[in-house]
Amino acid sequence: MKIAFVRTKTDSTVFFQNRTASPELDESALEQMKISVKAGSSSKNIILGLRKYNLISSCEEWKFWGGAFRDVKLPGQVLVKLFSINGNFTSKDLAQYVGENGQPEILWVEGPDYPPYLEQIFDLCPDSFKIVYSKDWRPWKIENLHHYNLCLVDEAWQAEKIRRHCPEVHSAVWDKLIDYQTSHYPMACDKMYDICYVAYLRERKNHALLFQAMAKLKDRRLSCVCVGDDRKGCRAELEKMAADMNVKVHFTGEVPKLEVNTYINQSRIGVMCSEMDAVPRAILEYLAADVPVLVNAKLLAGARYVVPGAGLVRPPERFHLGLLEILDHYQDFSPREKYLEHYSTEKIMDKFILILQSAGGDLKNPSYLHVAPASRV
Repeated sequence: MKIAFVRTKTDSTVFFQNRTASPELDESALEQMKISVKAGSSSKNIILGLRKYNLISSCEEWKFWGGAFRDVKLPGQVLVKLFSINGNFTSKDLAQYVGENGQPEILWVEGPDYPPYLEQIFDLCPDSFKIVYSKDWRPWKIENLHHYNLCLVDEAWQAEKIRRHCPEVHSAVWDKLIDYQTSHYPMACDKMYDICYVAYLRERKNHALLFQAMAKLKDRRLSCVCVGDDRKGCRAELEKMAADMNVKVHFTGEVPKLEVNTYINQSRIGVMCSEMDAVPRAILEYLAADVPVLVNAKLLAGARYVVPGAGLVRPPERFHLGLLEILDHYQDFSPREKYLEHYSTEKIMDKFILILQSAGGDLKNPSYLHVAPASRV
């Protein structure tokens, strides 16, 4: 059984500029084409999990470029098939490949759009079981949603809206599989900051909510570290905002993944201030590192990850009180324990397999859920 994965975002999938790229495809070229260890996703992590547990025989990601058809394989990653693409965003290489190798049993699409290459894939693979995850909080707006068998969503209210909008499509709430179990963990280090916010510096991450909450607690003089790259040229504005409010904030800029865990461990609380986000990964990063999290109650998707004992969910007007509640009752929280109880790799894979089976997706080993954990390695 094979899974093929493709993104609908053309900037991550189609690369005409590499027509004359070196046949060796050096590290810089691969980075530009979003082919690297960093270019992971929750979808691909689930796919790799299915392969790890021997539920599928192979998995590959389909991308398009200006060069000749070739494979790119990185350690521990999904095999990338690079198909030559035409000016109309379709590929003769792809048609030939599917004709010679057959349709994948499962076609996993990430994104809400329906570009020409995806239309071609659907025409070539009418019998594939088709999964979509939009990476957006409005999955009912996925273009040609009725073409899919399973739509993965982040919250129950989204699933209900899918059922009303497109009842022939099975929808289910899934949990993100991100291997923070090993990459994020408790460290023996001093707590240098009261608060950590892991988020790119951009308007929708709502750093202002955090700074305003800190300003309301001026008697406590809390300190904060903001971990994340300046994606939209917001850093100077945020630095001025923090200075004007007289709150103590350190901006790290972009840091390696391993350093993110260090900054989280150096903090007492992790926060998620955004509203317009579809399950921010940072929530799970904090929990895996054994740091309780405070989440904005207006977050559209993701607050459900904060189970009792892992942190708190508070509305903007009470966000500052949430900070105090966690700081003053730190001993009442056990975030790492809750993370492993609910969001370990095994727990999330079990849940996803049940979702896939209930939606009509076939698997190589349907008895997986009854296999002893020791044999799942």
